[in-house]
Amino acid sequence: MAARNYKPCASCKKHRKKCSESCIMAPHFPSTDPNKFAVVHTVFGTSHILKTLQGIEDSQRGDAVNSMVMEARARVEDPVHGSTRTVHQLQEQIAELEVRLAAMQEEVSSLRLQRDQMASFLLTGFHPTQEKIEDFLLNDVDKLWGVSV
Repeated sequence: MAARNYKPCASCKKHRKKCSESCIMAPHFPSTDPNKFAVVHTVFGTSHILKTLQGIEDSQRGDAVNSMVMEARARVEDPVHGSTRTVHQLQEQIAELEVRLAAMQEEVSSLRLQRDQMASFLLTGFHPTQEKIEDFLLNDVDKLWGVSV
């Protein structure tokens, strides 16, 4: 573990303990940010925090602390739902964005089809269905004027 100055971490300071070099809380709850520890301590308790941090690898402890802080703040803000409200809101946003994405993909597909048809018309000089349209229009005009074909 890297050497640090021996200011007590927020946990040791709160519990009025001497903070040792091997303190598992020190890297994650510095004395410069006592509110971070206070909110997690209020929701989870020091014992639970210690057990959680001791049960995981050193490389994952930072992420675990960040998760505990986020969950604790969410629970303080909304004691009933906690972070589930945020998760639900994000899931709704994802669903809305997926619908919008599908609509945009459909529009892009339609525009590509129009582009390809226009390119075909410009390259060949007529649209593949142009002859059928002309026959249809001529037959309709003949019928209107009473001319038999």
